[in-house]
Amino acid sequence: MDIFREMGTMVNALDAASLRQKVISNNIANINTPGYQTKAVAFEEHLRKAMGENDDELSPASLGINPDEERLLEIGPGGVANVKPTIHQADGKMDINQQMVDQAKNQMYYEIMSSRVSYYIGSLKYVIENFGR
Repeated sequence: MDIFREMGTMVNALDAASLRQKVISNNIANINTPGYQTKAVAFEEHLRKAMGENDDELSPASLGINPDEERLLEIGPGGVANVKPTIHQADGKMDINQQMVDQAKNQMYYEIMSSRVSYYIGSLKYVIENFGR
């Protein structure tokens, strides 16, 4: 296990959660805007793809990802640590109740990921402080 690669993935997950919070808030703010297209953030799907889980339902086209943005899904030498979130159009009419549920779920996700990052940083700090004792 490469702790720095895992931390990079967790930091990207925090970035995705932060972006998702902005997108959900924007969706809620535009609930009564005529012609507004609901948006969503895809990150976990990209992570599964990067980890080699083959799922035809997670193709870029099925996620509504523009072919020009598909290059963002390419995984470089850093592996899953290079996976970034993308914004795409959500299908169907926006349901305010679902948006509120998604917002609460995303908040819990963010708190869990930030706890994990804090744990890793605390572990590194302990090792550094106690090295050679």
